Amino acid sequence: PGFFVGKLLGDLGADVIKVEPPAGDPARRRPPFWGDVPDPERSLLWLAMNTSKRGITLDLDRPRGRDLLLDLAAGADVVLETDPPGAAAARGIGWDAFQARNPRLVLCSLTPFGQSGPYAGWRGADLTVSAMSGNLYSTGDPDRAPVRCALPVSYYHGGIEAAVGVVFALTARERTGAGQHVDVALQEAMVMPNIGTAAMFKMTGHRGARTGAFTRQEKSVAREIWPCKDGFVSFALRGGAARIPGLVAMVQYMDEHGMASAHLNAVDWKAHNLNLLTQAEVDVLSAEFAAFFRTRTAAELYHAACTRHLMLAPINTPREITASAQLAAREFFVEVEHPGRGRLRFPGAFARATTAAGATTPIGIQRPAPRLGEHTAEVLGGLGLGAADLVRLRAEGVV
Repeated sequence: PGFFVGKLLGDLGADVIKVEPPAGDPARRRPPFWGDVPDPERSLLWLAMNTSKRGITLDLDRPRGRDLLLDLAAGADVVLETDPPGAAAARGIGWDAFQARNPRLVLCSLTPFGQSGPYAGWRGADLTVSAMSGNLYSTGDPDRAPVRCALPVSYYHGGIEAAVGVVFALTARERTGAGQHVDVALQEAMVMPNIGTAAMFKMTGHRGARTGAFTRQEKSVAREIWPCKDGFVSFALRGGAARIPGLVAMVQYMDEHGMASAHLNAVDWKAHNLNLLTQAEVDVLSAEFAAFFRTRTAAELYHAACTRHLMLAPINTPREITASAQLAAREFFVEVEHPGRGRLRFPGAFARATTAAGATTPIGIQRPAPRLGEHTAEVLGGLGLGAADLVRLRAEGVV
């Protein structure tokens, strides 16, 4: 769960050190593997989520390993950890121990339910917190059980919240001189993507429901994800000041191609309110839009949306994303060299920053994900340990 926090801060320029056990982080052994070769240096999860970091090994089950971690923390700004609440403190590497060595340190803990409350000691992965946040309930088709996103989105939502919390704590430290313990709960981070659902329940008593490619109105459900000639697009039949001009423009676009009936052209769109339509009326409208969308590619519909001011967007797959002219023009994808293994293509900078003088602030991948123990000698050398010390630590199983 903490991979993305470190990656974000590393992409922003922080010197992030990933601490692994001597046998390596378990994620290194998770498929798929680059080139379909099972290898702890080729897990795509590891390679994607640990860029911009240096990597060392320390056995934190050994007293010497814990001592070295505290020595590193004494000169660090931030420690990121994902242990269950109380677990690190029980091993002597919790908040109190870090504060004793470095009162300016910021400790960021990312856990399923946070450091307090009746669920604090509970275990939970992405599926658990997505379900318990209410986010899972509305995801999927109405005739099936809820489904989770293929990727652990709670780790990414939580990771962004953690990175922001760290930056806020560092900013506060400039004023107070003291570090803080940033407590991020994945469940809470996943409540926020529900947007207004919880508030709507308080007002209407309606718990929401899975509608798949549709949205639910007072009297009907209406499609919002439409099949097109080569994929899918998103387009809503909802009214309101923001959408009615787009509905009028879409009907005109359809009429130019002979695919808008007299009935569709006669609709008074200024008075259109989807909430007032019966299911039968919605189905009649939907049939015409559906027939038209199936005659056009997603790219054709999106081009029309941009030129005609339609509120329509393509449902892009990796195929469209990697072929995007917009992303190519902004040089979003970058090639990263992995010594001895070749080059992989990655998403690059998540943002761009330019000073008033026009200088560009370098945000983006700083280095490839580290090999196991790649920077152990370098990092521990900063603590004054030499080659003989490393030999002894390896013999003891500490690194």
